[in-house]
Amino acid sequence: MSQPAISSLFPKWTPETLDIHHIDTGGGNATLIVGPDGTTILIDCGTSKDASVGQDDSRRPGELVAAYALRNSPGTTLEYLVATHVHPDHVGDVHSDKTAMGNGFQRTGLSDVDHQMPAKLVIDRAYPNYGLRPPLSAPFADNYLAWLDARRQEGRKVARIDVGSKSQIKLRSPEDYPTFSIRTLAANGLVWTSNGQESRSLFPDLSTLPPEALPEENKCSIAFLLSYGLFRYYTGGDLTCDTYDGRYPWMDIETPVAKAAGKVDVAVANHHGYFDACGPDFVTMLDATTYIIPAWHVTHPGMAQLQRMLGAWPGVARRNVFATRMLPENRLLNNRFTSEMCSQQGHVVVRVAPGGGSYKIFVLDSKDEQDFVTAEFGPYLCG
Repeated sequence: MSQPAISSLFPKWTPETLDIHHIDTGGGNATLIVGPDGTTILIDCGTSKDASVGQDDSRRPGELVAAYALRNSPGTTLEYLVATHVHPDHVGDVHSDKTAMGNGFQRTGLSDVDHQMPAKLVIDRAYPNYGLRPPLSAPFADNYLAWLDARRQEGRKVARIDVGSKSQIKLRSPEDYPTFSIRTLAANGLVWTSNGQESRSLFPDLSTLPPEALPEENKCSIAFLLSYGLFRYYTGGDLTCDTYDGRYPWMDIETPVAKAAGKVDVAVANHHGYFDACGPDFVTMLDATTYIIPAWHVTHPGMAQLQRMLGAWPGVARRNVFATRMLPENRLLNNRFTSEMCSQQGHVVVRVAPGGGSYKIFVLDSKDEQDFVTAEFGPYLCG
């Protein structure tokens, strides 16, 4: 149910409520989580040379995300900053502003946020030892790693993700909210087995693979399952299901991760809903009521992927689909389905009621920094 509420301000977070903000950066992913006790987590903060922010061009996307997080958090610091994987639209790209220098790195994306809203712990998929799957050799990756190095040199914490764990990322007051948890489902080709905190590898022995078959960065993405009461939420960075038309079946990382997650209420589209992700099993196994697409490029989302998430077939119950920023060219491509979407641009906020029994979706105007609500959906019962 949509209730247009143009020009009303987004209600501030209150204790016992869980907020999950999918921020329209104009060039990448950024998700702010405010837990029921006020614990703050930022997952990714990307920028791209190919996209305009569309707000204040005098500030970088990371600065705008930090400002958004400060407006919508109860404090001025973050408990956790998480990089799902090392691509510029998730960690930040290098840019032309030579004044934005840290200790041996250029502030951008996550490091911009860390500068304005310091994080107690940064979590990376594998830093400092990436083994046979290091990040790309590129300026953005070198800059990101230099930021992590600088944090460690300053005595600030950086940790490698622990697949299967649901205690690495926790609330400040976990005893007050025993039904809240964040389980790490996958990273670096490992997936949770659903048995305790055990994980198994989806990758074959990498030393036996030809160069063209080595898993690329997206397949190493971190995926999480967040639970609060009956509410369940999935996010998985840029995981994909593309097997090169069956040549390498193990490359479908998305399906076993979705199976490990099981049914959820809200899911973030893998890899922006790109052509190589959000396959049939992704939607079948997650069976979400609501899908959120962190879109920013002309290819986000693919036509088949949008149809699948909507359930846009005769006799199939429709699902709620939101996008942070569909470009005009993509809207034209997907014209057959866009009328069935809930929203095509704006910050998408999931607000879970105290106890986790229901949730609402708010769409906020992302053209400025006023956080006006343009639409409200729900409440939806969880489970």
